[in-house]
Amino acid sequence: MHAKKRGNRVNLYRSSYVRKGENGNTHGYAVSAFVGSLPVDSREIPPLLAKTLTAEERQYVERVVIEPALRAMEEKQREAQEREWDPHWRIDEALSLLREASERILEGSVAADAGQVARLWKLVGEIGGVRDLPPPEASISKSDADPLGDALAAVQRAVQSVRAGHYGPAPESGMKSTSVYLAWSAITSAVGGRAEDSLLRALQGEGWVRQAAPRASLG
Repeated sequence: MHAKKRGNRVNLYRSSYVRKGENGNTHGYAVSAFVGSLPVDSREIPPLLAKTLTAEERQYVERVVIEPALRAMEEKQREAQEREWDPHWRIDEALSLLREASERILEGSVAADAGQVARLWKLVGEIGGVRDLPPPEASISKSDADPLGDALAAVQRAVQSVRAGHYGPAPESGMKSTSVYLAWSAITSAVGGRAEDSLLRALQGEGWVRQAAPRASLG
């Protein structure tokens, strides 16, 4: 007997040899007769098929079909049990979701209040590995009623984006002509510059700031 796998089934054939001259033939040849088939993952021989097989043929089917299927089932069960007890893939999935949440917050595509961000940070502290979430004290939701809060949230998003590699490392030369440096210069001037339209001067004018803040170094 021999077996041939076709799709998800195993076809069984009974082989015989016709000798030369047995049927008037000039040469001997082998013939195969189809006996039956069974699913490739069968864990026992179907009763109807078993009745058509000899004891030797049943042993053959057990060896080439049933035993491999049983081993595959045991291996699958073992892997499922290991996965059930393994925390690593759960941690990987949790980190992936946290990174996605961070990206959405940093992009500003969703609003997250301080409580939501704090919960994310708590999870980050328990799991580790995510460093690009805004700090928990920041309210990411934009509000026209609090432009300073919006400005702070925007700066914090920018900080986390830079740290996450959004711009990459600075060039070894010609850094002061890059768009990043020029943007940083404009920001520092708009926030703490001496021009009357800077945020510092505006706050001083209303009495919120009584002493000029030190200028940030531009490198």
